[in-house]
Amino acid sequence: MSADYEVFDFPEVEPGPEKPLVLGPAGEVFEFVQTGESNGGKYLFSKLTVPPHVGPPPHIHHRTDEWFYAPNGGFSIFMGPNEFPDLDITPGNGADKETVAMLPMRPKELLYVPRDRLHGFVNTTGVNQEMWLVWTPDTPESSILPYFMNAGKVVAAKEELTEPDFLSRIRLVSMARDYGINQSADFWEFVQDVVEDRPEWLPSDRRSALLDLVYDELQAQE
Repeated sequence: MSADYEVFDFPEVEPGPEKPLVLGPAGEVFEFVQTGESNGGKYLFSKLTVPPHVGPPPHIHHRTDEWFYAPNGGFSIFMGPNEFPDLDITPGNGADKETVAMLPMRPKELLYVPRDRLHGFVNTTGVNQEMWLVWTPDTPESSILPYFMNAGKVVAAKEELTEPDFLSRIRLVSMARDYGINQSADFWEFVQDVVEDRPEWLPSDRRSALLDLVYDELQAQE
C-alpha cells in the first residue's frame, strides 16, 4: 500500500430512532446510527466495536454496496478483484476461488467495496477498535439489518464484548442467503491466495457518493 493517502473526515450523522446494540456473529458490537427507515431507504450506518483479531469471514453482498471507515486504523480489509453476481455461484463452487488483496487501513481511511465482490476485514491489533460501516441502499428489499438482528443477539452495552454463542456462528452462514449474501464458514472456503499489496484494480473510495447520501446536494458540494 502506498505511503500517501487522502484522509476522510467522516461527517457528523444525526442519529435516527434508537436501535438495539447487537453482538454480531463474529464478536463485534453494532451500534446502529442511521437506517433506511429514517432516511428514505438511502443507507444503513453502524459504528462497530471490534475485539482484537476479530472480523467477519469472506463474504459477498448481492444487494448492497459498502463503505469501510477506520477512525483509528488498526484493521486490514481483504477484497477480491472479480464480480460474483449470481447467488448460486460462489468462489470454489461454480467459479474459481479468489486471490484477495490484504489492505492495512490507516487512521481516517475510507475504502469502498461494490456489491458482488468478495470482502471482509479483521482487527489486526491487540485492543478493541472502531470500524464504521455504511451500506447502500437500505430498503425493505435490500436491508441487511434484520440479518444482524436475527443472527446476532441484543446486548445492553458496547462493553459486552464476548465470544458469540455457537448458534450465532451457525446463523451467520445459514441465514445469509435470505438477505442476498454468500457467507463463507472460514477464511479459505472462498479464497485461494492472499496478496499483501495495493492492487491497480482497487475501486475508488467514492467519497463524494457517500457524502451525497449523508448530506443534501448543496451540503455535499461545500
